[in-house]
Amino acid sequence: MPAVTLLLLLTACAPSPAEAWTAAQTPGLPIAEAAALCRLTGDRAASCTTEVIRNNPTARVEDCAEVVDPLWQAECAFAVAERHARKRERWAALAACGLAGRFYHECLYHAWTFEMQGAVRGSGRANSELESGRELVAYWGQLQTIGGEASETLWGDWWYFALSRNKPASLDDCTRLPEADATRCQRGTLSFVERAVATSLRETRLNPRRKSRICRGGIEEVEATFPDLYLPSEALREAALLGRARGCAEAQAIDSGRPWNPLFLEHRQWHAG
Repeated sequence: MPAVTLLLLLTACAPSPAEAWTAAQTPGLPIAEAAALCRLTGDRAASCTTEVIRNNPTARVEDCAEVVDPLWQAECAFAVAERHARKRERWAALAACGLAGRFYHECLYHAWTFEMQGAVRGSGRANSELESGRELVAYWGQLQTIGGEASETLWGDWWYFALSRNKPASLDDCTRLPEADATRCQRGTLSFVERAVATSLRETRLNPRRKSRICRGGIEEVEATFPDLYLPSEALREAALLGRARGCAEAQAIDSGRPWNPLFLEHRQWHAG
């Protein structure tokens, strides 16, 4: 019998909700026993059980059945899917995402993102890592759960992550590739620079005065702030200025959500041909 459960029995009194929560989170405690303790936390039972399963490295998505509340059960499946995705356990991650309810779309995007992060080595130049990108895009593109041109959308996201690990970005690298790859490389490199500047300005805690100088200044201010982002060229400087415009705009003046990311849709039957 686990020490925590035995201790509760020996005390001959029911634990308080706070004590039950703490006891449920004991490492190594079987999930069923932890869930029983979580039920003693009252209206926190669902969040308690979800936390137990999230922190248990052996938990399976089937264990989320211990969570009664549908919303927390979906959150539980999402957490299990993320753990599988980080370990590059593709099928297990996708199966868990299928049970993630309202978090299904975000779950698939996280699974895709973790796969890319694990596949990109940071070998020096992004175009040397194309073969890993081909396998990822081929698999995820055939799922038919992505809005728009699935393959091209995924390639754009792949180039962003690949270039993030292989800076500075350079359009010259694209000229060494076959035509179809070169076109994707050019689009991906321009998008990377715009997206990197925009997201950094919007999501990074910059000194307000510093951000004001960037937003009011010229390309020199942008390049001084992001010195290793790209090798200067007219096209990439234009992309950086587009990113600055996005990053400096009022929230309502830019696209909502993540305008560059693949949009994962509800599952639909795939038909060949």
